[in-house]
Amino acid sequence: MELVRVHAPGRYSIDEVAAPEAGPNDAIVRVVSCGVCGSDVHFVRGGMLQPNGEPMPLGHEAAGIVKQVGDAVRGVTPGMRVFINPMGDPGNVIGNGGSEGAFAQEILVRDAVLGETLLPVPDSVPLSHAALVEPLAVGLHGVNRGNPTRDSRVAVFGCGPIGLGAILWLARMGLRDIVAVDISEERLAFARAMGAHVTINPMREKLRDRLFAVHGAGRPALGQETVGTDIFYDMAGGRTVITDIVGMAQFHARLVVTAVYLEPVPIDMTQILARELELTAAVGYPTELHDVLNALPDIDPAVLDAYISHRFPFQRFHEAFAVAQQAASAKVMVEFD
Repeated sequence: MELVRVHAPGRYSIDEVAAPEAGPNDAIVRVVSCGVCGSDVHFVRGGMLQPNGEPMPLGHEAAGIVKQVGDAVRGVTPGMRVFINPMGDPGNVIGNGGSEGAFAQEILVRDAVLGETLLPVPDSVPLSHAALVEPLAVGLHGVNRGNPTRDSRVAVFGCGPIGLGAILWLARMGLRDIVAVDISEERLAFARAMGAHVTINPMREKLRDRLFAVHGAGRPALGQETVGTDIFYDMAGGRTVITDIVGMAQFHARLVVTAVYLEPVPIDMTQILARELELTAAVGYPTELHDVLNALPDIDPAVLDAYISHRFPFQRFHEAFAVAQQAASAKVMVEFD
């Protein structure tokens, strides 16, 4: 079969490899849909390999149909529609340094356990939507770390797939003051489709002034004027995002960072102290996978279709990977026959 693997910094290829063989505790899943993640791009740029130095299989946002199960596996049967939990085996994370990757026609799921490594997908949910569970769970975990209420005034910085997922969940929670911030007009359009009430492009208007107009004046910080945003979500990772937020945040505002910063960024602790700013971070999805999967049948399919900006067959993977790095994309989905 064919499998996408990382070989060196800036170099990946679609390699011919042996089809997987299931042990007594394993399952083989025929992949139907797999999303391209921003971390996939980072893995290729950095040339991430397996711990043993072998090329690293890529792809971890996948759903498919069980093809074969080992004799000792219980509750998982051939033909079952499943979401593949890439973090199901912490010692061998799928598509993140482990020995398996989901950009392939088939994938070996080691120690297959229903509800843990493999999550059943309701018949009413297309598998392309089920493949969104992983990025939507990352967005939901970020939202949860901010502890929003319906009355919270929030600003989401960065409208890539994770930021868009966060906006979707904030809108489903009933928040009435969701602001999306991005320098891409295309991604701001996606944000509106997810439920953002106001969008701001800092390249076209002054961010602080616009937030002040939308969320009003905030609680002063040692005499400094602030904006009334209660929770800032940094899902962008831009060089000045944290500095900009700290400089305008109101007293007792919260800042949640889910963005991946590959290099250190300066933080003005004097301003954080003056505002008693609550700074926290969110990574992964400790408890959110099941929550997202259970919610999918109740989400308007048109919203999830809007979240997927591009679909490519696996035969056009190179094109899909290139489009996923463009600001005009949201979630790029690779689909298999």
